[in-house]
Amino acid sequence: MLTMELPKALQQEFEQTAQKFYEWPQRQIDTEAKANNQAFKNIQAEIEKYYFGSFLVIAHGQLQGVGESLAEVNHLAPDAQHRIVMQVGERRPKEVELGWQIEFD
Repeated sequence: MLTMELPKALQQEFEQTAQKFYEWPQRQIDTEAKANNQAFKNIQAEIEKYYFGSFLVIAHGQLQGVGESLAEVNHLAPDAQHRIVMQVGERRPKEVELGWQIEFD
């Protein structure tokens, strides 16, 4: 293993550059997620009325397509950093915390 010390200024520049590369994808994902969630809210009533039971994909801030199976819509918007893929009308099950408590005497 090779170990070396960088001058302080170069080390700080390296760390700042590395941080930018790490943060940029997350900001892009957050931006796309916000646009997709807003698009869903805008068309929610329409899709529940016309596409109940169908699968759909929302990406890039708009409805990308609707199909009768997940396989039919899985290929839509493959370049998106964030997608909403869902079956219209299906509700998420209630979240339940699993686990137990142990008491010691």
